[in-house]
Amino acid sequence: MRLTIRPAIERGRNYAFPAAWVAVLATGVGFYKPLPSNDAMPYLSLVGVSSAYAQEAEPAPLQMMDVEPAAILFVRHEVSEPDDVAHRSTRDSAGGHGRFAAPGNAVRRQVQVRAISPRTADELAGFFRDVSYTLTDIRQGEAVPPVKVDRVPSDLGTKDGSERKMLFITALLPVILEVNQRVLADREQLLYLRDKLGSSPQMLTAIERIWLEDLAERYDTPVEKIDELVRRVDIVPPSMAIAQGGVESGWGTSFAARNGNALYGQIQSVGRHSVSAPWKPGAGMPQPFTDVGEATEAYITNLNTHPAYAGFRSQRAAMRERGEDPDGFRLIGALLRYSERGQDYVQFVRQIMRENDLRDFDKAKLSGF
Repeated sequence: MRLTIRPAIERGRNYAFPAAWVAVLATGVGFYKPLPSNDAMPYLSLVGVSSAYAQEAEPAPLQMMDVEPAAILFVRHEVSEPDDVAHRSTRDSAGGHGRFAAPGNAVRRQVQVRAISPRTADELAGFFRDVSYTLTDIRQGEAVPPVKVDRVPSDLGTKDGSERKMLFITALLPVILEVNQRVLADREQLLYLRDKLGSSPQMLTAIERIWLEDLAERYDTPVEKIDELVRRVDIVPPSMAIAQGGVESGWGTSFAARNGNALYGQIQSVGRHSVSAPWKPGAGMPQPFTDVGEATEAYITNLNTHPAYAGFRSQRAAMRERGEDPDGFRLIGALLRYSERGQDYVQFVRQIMRENDLRDFDKAKLSGF
């Protein structure tokens, strides 16, 4: 038996090594064959899917995605919120103040804004002292603390004229800067997409297209009129916003300002309130707002969208084309229809800007930007 088995073993040794290599090569062929890959570009880009994708033998799992725009979710960052995020669809965002996070290469820096609710003018002044926030420092180039006063104190009128103005300007400046910063972030992304449309429109992604359409809807202009949209998405100089807010609200002491955050003289176009207010609604009545930030955003949106202020937007765009920053003292001259007083109103606002050196604040920046 031993003699019978030994020759068989010897013969097996002769074939064992080649057989092992055959097995390795066979396995290697299997490893070499690539796994099917999922290319996300057909789902993110508006460019038509080529025949190469259409000829895939086995559909990849991603092909089951719902690519309807309403099903694409975006991360919305509110500047006053911490790092947590909320998801909203395009339909959810219609008519609201939410914004899609800007896609593409635009950098959108965020800063934590501290909301404060002073009950009295003395409490407001004390808070500004605690954070070492003075208008003198801002005029000397210091950054503005990222604070957000939600309403003007009801007793602001008890302060003398100079202190009342100082508190009003100090409170309103960071609110205006915060709204302007969000507008500038949208403008930066818009300019990037405008250039992209001009050079390679086929490379615009679905996310960028949806963001652009949302922006156009918020600024009440067709998305196809990209140059008009660029004219609308821009800031209002702080000097101009502060002066108009001071004139329209009596430096925060008017009844509508104290009880409905109506700082900029905006009136209702329809007979209803968007928030509760201690006066009856009606066409021509003051428009109340939830807080000072909402009132400021509505004021800037009004100047950027209403047909009556097309001249303002054109002059601002001309300044940009000349490489200049928007100049509130000159731009207020285009708001003859903001008040029934017309030219007298413009001259009065300019006087307020001169007397209070408000142009000093047009270069101001929020700390963190």
